[in-house]
Amino acid sequence: MQEIQEVIKSILSGQTATGIKRLQYMPYKIDVAMKYLNQIGLSFEPKFELTSEQEDVYIELIKYIHGDPGFNGTLEKGLLLIGPSGTGKTLAMKIIQAYRMIDDTFYLKDGKPYRMNFDIYHVNDIVSRFIEDGFDGIDLYCRRYVACFDDIGTEIEQVKHYGNKLDVMSHIFAERYAHGLLTFGTSNFPVSVLEEKYDDRTISRMYALFNFVIMKGKDFRRT
Repeated sequence: MQEIQEVIKSILSGQTATGIKRLQYMPYKIDVAMKYLNQIGLSFEPKFELTSEQEDVYIELIKYIHGDPGFNGTLEKGLLLIGPSGTGKTLAMKIIQAYRMIDDTFYLKDGKPYRMNFDIYHVNDIVSRFIEDGFDGIDLYCRRYVACFDDIGTEIEQVKHYGNKLDVMSHIFAERYAHGLLTFGTSNFPVSVLEEKYDDRTISRMYALFNFVIMKGKDFRRT
């Protein structure tokens, strides 16, 4: 049974949202890029420090933004940063959000160019929008060409709006997968826990949408 599950995971991890093609922003110098990242990080968090534990992750994030074929993953997928609370996942996405503006990076969707600029939305705020306004309240999150969802897995799993019961994030993942939209996110939960929280269909969409990136390191908020 375990072998079968590993085969299924391998197949799912090879799927991507349809129609996405990444552009290359090369050449670039990784040491110069890291200096920019450090400066951006300090502008957000005065105690920010590129530790040895996180350096490799940030190098991969730089490669990803530049569309570098050397990226250790699938460039046509988005990113899901996973790690314990306080390891800098949301901060990392804010840093990348700012860093990509240097080259004003684009990606192609069905042959048309779209900026890779994105906003970061907390999943509990999104669920609240559904409770208040129903499907109209969450349409933005289903349709934006690039979006980042913060704290995936912490949301209430089933909520209602005038009798309509919905697992909001599962719905959004399914919509974004169906429309081939670039998707980012963060989560405090390891993949094994996410697989327990969401149904098989949602997990298959997450494997198709995301490169899973593990974040480690100290909590800057407690130092």
